[in-house]
Amino acid sequence: MLTQVELLKKYNLRIRGHLGQHLLMDPNTIRKIVDALDLKPGERVLEIGPGLGAVTQEILKRGFSLLAVEKDRKFVEILQTELAPAYAGKFTLVHGDILENNLTKTLQEWAGQGPKVKAVGNLPYYISTPILFHLIEHAKNFSKAVLMLQKEVAARLTAKPGEDDYGRLSVTTRFYGETKFLFDVSPACFLPRPEVMSRVIAFTFRSFAPGISTVYEKKFLELVQIAFSQRRKTLLSLLANGFKPRKNRKDLERIFQDLGFALNARGETLSLEEFLSLSGRLEAV
Repeated sequence: MLTQVELLKKYNLRIRGHLGQHLLMDPNTIRKIVDALDLKPGERVLEIGPGLGAVTQEILKRGFSLLAVEKDRKFVEILQTELAPAYAGKFTLVHGDILENNLTKTLQEWAGQGPKVKAVGNLPYYISTPILFHLIEHAKNFSKAVLMLQKEVAARLTAKPGEDDYGRLSVTTRFYGETKFLFDVSPACFLPRPEVMSRVIAFTFRSFAPGISTVYEKKFLELVQIAFSQRRKTLLSLLANGFKPRKNRKDLERIFQDLGFALNARGETLSLEEFLSLSGRLEAV
């Protein structure tokens, strides 16, 4: 396959940075991202937004099967023409928006009931958080993800209670797995150059015990969402007005006191463990 620069010239293609398109051009960074997936024989990869296929080709030439979801029609046409013929049977390309894709259904149709899939992607900065939540929504299909994010978004994944970056994303990702910072990537490695620094992270998905019910999981996520919905309001006030089924304020105050929470505590002060304790007590009332 031609290089990305050669493809840009061949197809007279302009990359639209204002739409979040930033092609990773540095071969060393591409290799490091694929190395970080730590792929084992038989494992499969989902790629989010392959662009012109730089990371895609690195994975395919190592012998692994890959399914890519790409929104841009021109990129899809180029990949189908330039890359797909060389990797027939290994490369599957879906034209569509990752956020509108039922990943559980798509991956089961593609990979069957085999080992969990690993995900990789250089996420568009302006929708990276929604994509992270979308992956979490389909978490049971994945064992690991290696993702490139805006550095500021990556910081939110490991922020601690009380820190400015701590929020719904911090708690939710910690519930589903563990984030590890790998390395930062300079704007000079992209075309066009973004205005921000990028960071590559590895997220290892947690294997849940069979006792974790879908209902409990849903209620926990609802609690976290409510807790960070209005940062200026106390958690007690938010739960009294927003949690369903509706809880009596006196019952909520008693739960807070039993757990050792201040009645004026806010969501950003609670750790994952404290949210789990609170979720359990709310379900018992």
